[in-house]
This record gives sequence, structure tokens and C-alpha cells, in this order.
Amino acid sequence: MFLNIARSGQNQWWAYLITLLLVIAAVVLAQVPLALIFLAKANSAGLDPYESQEMLQNMDFTAIGISQNMAIVLMLLPFAVGLLVLWFSVKFIHRRNPKTMINPSGRINWNKVFFGFSLWLLLTACLEVVFYLLDPGSYSLQFQPGPFIVLLVISLLLFPLQTSFEEILFRGYLMQGLGLLTRRPWVPLLLTSVGFGLMHYMNPEVQEFGAGWAMSYYIGVGLFLGFITLLDDGLELALGVHAATNIYSALFVTFDSSAVQTPAIFKAAEVHIEWTLAGLIAAAVVFVFLSSKKYGWNDWSRWLRSPESENDDFLNA
Repeated sequence: MFLNIARSGQNQWWAYLITLLLVIAAVVLAQVPLALIFLAKANSAGLDPYESQEMLQNMDFTAIGISQNMAIVLMLLPFAVGLLVLWFSVKFIHRRNPKTMINPSGRINWNKVFFGFSLWLLLTACLEVVFYLLDPGSYSLQFQPGPFIVLLVISLLLFPLQTSFEEILFRGYLMQGLGLLTRRPWVPLLLTSVGFGLMHYMNPEVQEFGAGWAMSYYIGVGLFLGFITLLDDGLELALGVHAATNIYSALFVTFDSSAVQTPAIFKAAEVHIEWTLAGLIAAAVVFVFLSSKKYGWNDWSRWLRSPESENDDFLNA
């Protein structure tokens, strides 16, 4: 079972504490380049503290000479560094194969990653067509070949690292670790989904759409990704879905309050968050249905059922 693999290797509480502190420190330090460049550019442009804060909230730095593509690279760098530190911490502190955070067998099924990516990309595009038909006036074409080609390369190289870090940290490392404390898989599922939502609380979308709507969306995404991880007994599908979500948002449709501003093909002047949340639910249902048919998910109670092993080792220092 996916959660039980955390019982192997060094699984005492201090190993989790050290690993999380190292990951947090790495992510914070990797934000220094963006902070230094932003401060230098802001000072050169003569921005006052209020204007600087407003620009940080909007995440659009083009007014001070930082291109959207350069900003994306600097913003995604901490996730790549965090993933690297997490990977080696599990290997050398927890003394287990880091790949077991993705699949208990220690072997990654790349076909599932690509299936999850392709299916979710298709479902997202279908939803976008529906949103366009409901409000065509909100969409405008902003395609620029040069910046878009650079964006395409950045998206394919860096966004999978960002999304993989979030998935492996929350749906892999933390969900497996919390599974040591309880014999009810739905508990780590719920806790990591809430934590995933809270991680996005500072995103500009929260201010734009309100905490209730935005947190419902982010926590809902976490629940969906955690649910398919437990049903499939592996993280591959969730890795594909999350990568498809962020790459699609970067390349095809962006909006003013997006956490990452990109030279995407289209720009939406207005985003209806209630439509987005309804679309997420509909797409998730279709995804689970098709995946269950493809991979033979017959044991629908496994995410509620207690694992067979006892959770003794975690609290033993």
C-alpha cells in the first residue's frame, strides 16, 4: 500500500523534522536571487514601498524591466532546489529509495504520468472551450512568437519540476509520513489537502476571488490528486495532472490575477471562479471514471480502510 512504504528506512519523527527544515531553508534561500533583482530594479525605477508591495502582489514585474519569462525562471527556481533537497534528504536521512515517494515499488511508471498529463490536458482544453462559449468577450489573443517559444522551453523544463516538488512533498512525503500516525488513509489525505491549499493562500488569486472560493478550489485540487494517488497506489497520475494544469495555464490562457504572469496565447479579462470550481469537479469525475476503467480500480474502499501494519516505529526516538 502507498502509505505503508513510509514504515521502511529511518521513519522517526526527528528525520521528518530535519528534512522539512532543510527543504524550507532551501526554498527560502533559492528566493534570494529574485528578491535581489527585484529590489535593484525597484530602486532604479524609483518605486516607493507601497508600489513595490502592489507589484509583488500582482506578480507582474515587466514595469521595472524584468521580463515575464525571466520572472518565471526566478520564481520556479526555489521549487527545483526544494525538490533536489527533499530527494537527497529521503535518500540519506530516511535511508530509503526516494522513488518510493512516487511508487512503493521504487519504479516509476512513466506511462501513467503521460496518461494523466494527456487526459487532464484534454479535459482542461474542453472546459476552456465551454468557458469561451459562455463568455467569448473575455478572451483576447496576445500571441507573440518570440516570447512564446522561450516560454514553451521554460514551461517544459521547469514547470514539471515545480509541480513534481509540490506533489512529491504533499501527496508523497507528507501523506506517507502522516500515514504513520493514523490507520485511516482519509486523515493524511485531508490534512495534506488542507496544507496544500494553505500553501497557496498568499497567491494573488485569493485576493481576487476571495479566500472562500480560492481555498475551495485549491483544497479541492488537493483532495482530487490525493484521492487518485490512494486509489492507484502511486503518485504518477497526480504528477501528470498537476504538470498539465500548470503548463496549460502558462502556455494557453493567462489572466491578470494569476500567480504566474506569462506571454500565453490568450488572455482572459475575467475569470468566473464558480465556473472554474464546477469545471474542476466535472473534470475530476470524468478523469476518475476513465482511469478506473483503464487501471481496474475495483477496491473503492481502500482509501478509507486501515492499513494492515501498526504504526509503532514513528514515535520511537
